[in-house]
Amino acid sequence: MRNALAAVWAVILATGIVQAANGLQTDLLGLRAGLEAFPPWSIGVIMAGYYAGYSSGPILCPPIIRRIGHVNTVAAGLFVAAGVIVLHGLVVAPAAWTLLRAVAGVALSCVYVSFESWIHERSANRVRGRVFSLYMVSQMIGMTGSQALLTTADPRTLALFLLAAALFALGAAPVFAARGSEPRQVPPEPFGLVRLFRISPLGAIETFLSGVSWAAVFTFGPVYAQREHLSLPQVAWFMGVAMATGAVLQFPLGWLSDAIGRKPTLALMCAAAALSAVFGLWAESGALWTKYAASALIGGLVFPLYSLAVAHTNDRIDTQLRVPAAAGLVLLFGLGSILGPLAIGGAMQSLGPTGYYGVLAAVMGASLIAAVTTR
Repeated sequence: MRNALAAVWAVILATGIVQAANGLQTDLLGLRAGLEAFPPWSIGVIMAGYYAGYSSGPILCPPIIRRIGHVNTVAAGLFVAAGVIVLHGLVVAPAAWTLLRAVAGVALSCVYVSFESWIHERSANRVRGRVFSLYMVSQMIGMTGSQALLTTADPRTLALFLLAAALFALGAAPVFAARGSEPRQVPPEPFGLVRLFRISPLGAIETFLSGVSWAAVFTFGPVYAQREHLSLPQVAWFMGVAMATGAVLQFPLGWLSDAIGRKPTLALMCAAAALSAVFGLWAESGALWTKYAASALIGGLVFPLYSLAVAHTNDRIDTQLRVPAAAGLVLLFGLGSILGPLAIGGAMQSLGPTGYYGVLAAVMGASLIAAVTTR
């Protein structure tokens, strides 16, 4: 475990900083869109634009890494993301935001392909669940911290957009410092999706559904809270408790999956998440603390799903194939993530705020069925 951490510490630190920026920009865009009176379906399209770009990263990223290396790819992606979020603050229009979100998605997807292939190359099977869980914990800590940053300035001004840009640029620093441990292998083209499904049907399905649920919470959590008439600090708390519990439960669930197996852990998680979404439907008419409790439960059970799905898939893949598999899983996650905002946006357009937890209940129910019935 120590050897693995020594090889990937820079990635774990950098991803926390990057996700602080990403969490801030996503919350900020959702809130600003609400203040600009964009309809829910339009917000869904804007948020899906990010994941459409994100899905192309695993295909575009390998030749970029082949030419300039992992470290330079991370730096280039983060500097592009920094420039793009500033443009969001300067050009406030749905069509422009959809295009800019797609560009940001491509840039950050290349960053995450570089990060995750780095981790998979340097982590043995027996510790991969725990190492990847720490990687996800770092992301969740960054996303939790971003909620505090959200309250430091008015979303109608450029200040928070500039802060997000600065954090993206800062995320390159740890990776530059660890250039000596840069992976030697270049990620090849991603696995075909059919091949991923053949090797690990459960891992592939859960990776796709984790993209749906993760993107739904990440992009529409602030929109839902705003439409429930929560103030800006309350929106930050609503999202912050989701991120915090997601961070706290990442490692225990990763450890549990190493101990009792990925499939039983996935089944328990998904059952609890589906019940938590039903609780969220009830909490809409309850006190503020019940809304916070529902958000905490959903965050704690939805956000770890991706890491367990990835670990389950990598348990079934030969060592030499883990790098293309990592790119394929990012692609699959991205495809699921396109669906999440579109489904939530459409549901909230038709049903109001109830559509948020309604979609999450359906997605986590499907995840439970997959965990029980699929190998």
